[in-house]
Amino acid sequence: MDFGSRSALGSVFIMFLGASVPAVSAEPAAQGELKRFKASETTGAMYVLRSTGCHKAGDTCQLELELSEGAGGKRKAKLPAGMAYGIQAASPESWTSGEEEQNVTTSVQPVRLEAGEWGLLVTQQGGFEHVHRHHRLYVVKDGGVTEAWNGDENFAGPESSHVGPYPLTPGSPVEGFFREYAFLSAEPDEWKLDTYRWDAAGRKVVKELRNRPARYAAIIGSFKTVQEAIASRDSAQLAQGCASGFLVLETTPHKRLTPGLFIVTSIHPEKKAAETALKKVGDCNPKVSGYVKAL
Repeated sequence: MDFGSRSALGSVFIMFLGASVPAVSAEPAAQGELKRFKASETTGAMYVLRSTGCHKAGDTCQLELELSEGAGGKRKAKLPAGMAYGIQAASPESWTSGEEEQNVTTSVQPVRLEAGEWGLLVTQQGGFEHVHRHHRLYVVKDGGVTEAWNGDENFAGPESSHVGPYPLTPGSPVEGFFREYAFLSAEPDEWKLDTYRWDAAGRKVVKELRNRPARYAAIIGSFKTVQEAIASRDSAQLAQGCASGFLVLETTPHKRLTPGLFIVTSIHPEKKAAETALKKVGDCNPKVSGYVKAL
């Protein structure tokens, strides 16, 4: 299956990951300060997101994060991608500008790194046919803002990714964060979920291996070769594209799956959503059935 015929699947997967761009408001956001986000429960410090260096059409705006209580020499963090003049608010925590290949959308998600301290997960996505994303975590350090982690895509083809906070343990305010990633290929596809937490003692991001957010695989076939798996997915499609949201994955990297096989699957954060995906593909093509497996 060539990449051109996978464009619909890529769109479906991107929507599942939550990376679709919200509707844009009619009025451009004011140049300068875009929004403030809480940085500390104890000091009242705020992260300030600003656009700088653009005053007219044709200018490129640089986005920066600084602390509200920082003095002139305190560190500011520059976001990786610039944006066109006329930045518009797409949602309370998302901004967009430019068209087609020049489009850039910047989204911000606060994450509670410690009981009283916050970081900001920032995603910038741009492009038209192949949308690609920069992911960053920014934290407070030495009275300024610094980058503590990045999880950019490889910019190698049809790939998609999403980051977000999640509760580390029940009842605790402290959050971890994840990066969910898919690369669409035919040899086979790649999917992985990496999880992280803030190490308060070391003041750094570390991998979180125990407390991970749940993911469920809706599986409609298991095969010995990748070619058999791809052929099975193609035969399930019919004219309606019944399995257009399904990937072909190798089982070996996933400890809860039988190693050495290739499965046709779609991945979901809730078991009910995985069950719904199975029902949908079965209603579309009655010859297809499957089961749900926790990853």
